[in-house]
Amino acid sequence: PPPSEPGTADAAATALALSPSFSDFHAPPGPEPPIWGSIFSFLRNPRKPAILAMSRPDPKKNLLGLVTAFASCGTLRQLANLVLVMGNRDTLEALAPGSRSQVEAVFRLVDNHGLWGSVAFPKHHSQADVADIYRLPLATRGVFVNVALQEPFGLTVIEAAALGVPCVATRNGGPVDI
Repeated sequence: PPPSEPGTADAAATALALSPSFSDFHAPPGPEPPIWGSIFSFLRNPRKPAILAMSRPDPKKNLLGLVTAFASCGTLRQLANLVLVMGNRDTLEALAPGSRSQVEAVFRLVDNHGLWGSVAFPKHHSQADVADIYRLPLATRGVFVNVALQEPFGLTVIEAAALGVPCVATRNGGPVDI
């Protein structure tokens, strides 16, 4: 079936969960990775479970639907933080027009719904930081989400699951076969 419109009840029916047992959660050994400090600087309570999405800021990735869903559930907002890793940016003006419009739309949703302090969107990360970013939901008893309207393959789901992170992913495309 075609992907559901973001923010609709039908959209929730298009997800599947890939998850280890909740008893398998554990924090990574050693000190907190530096990238976590960059993420935590956005959050009032960084120890809440992290709902992590990592993708380029593209309409197909449905980040606006994710922010809208997070904003619409007061219980979820009380219990968790939303962490959006939307690529790297120095300034909004330096982004490609399509990416810039998505990031600006995320900022507007966060502002319009009063989500400052509950949503993180770090500006920079290196390839070496990626595994540590995926480990954040593991350490906080959170989850990785891929809410793309259509995901051809689902590499981010494989990467998160390989580290033992519980995953929720779209049923539209590759993640169904993971």
